[in-house]
Amino acid sequence: MCILIDESRRMMPTFNATPELHKIQNDMCRAGSWIDNMPVGTIVETVPQYSVKKLVEDALPEYRRLAAKLIDRFIDEFEAQGGRRTEIAEKFERMYKWKQ
Repeated sequence: MCILIDESRRMMPTFNATPELHKIQNDMCRAGSWIDNMPVGTIVETVPQYSVKKLVEDALPEYRRLAAKLIDRFIDEFEAQGGRRTEIAEKFERMYKWKQ
């Protein structure tokens, strides 16, 4: 989210992240935290075990969905605060692939 804020402020110095954006970011962090689901005492090997790979794979879809939602809401909020939607959308499109 820091990069999104930095890029938004480069184009519009008065841009401020809203509580909704922070909530999406927090939800995204929780969704991507697969390590919390590992059994206590698990040692991750250099080549991760199947169980560890499965935890990561299970976390990714929700994490990616929330990341896409965060970028979309950043664009909406940038526009709502007076910025040009196309300008920030083009910038983020050069940096990220969040649409399918």
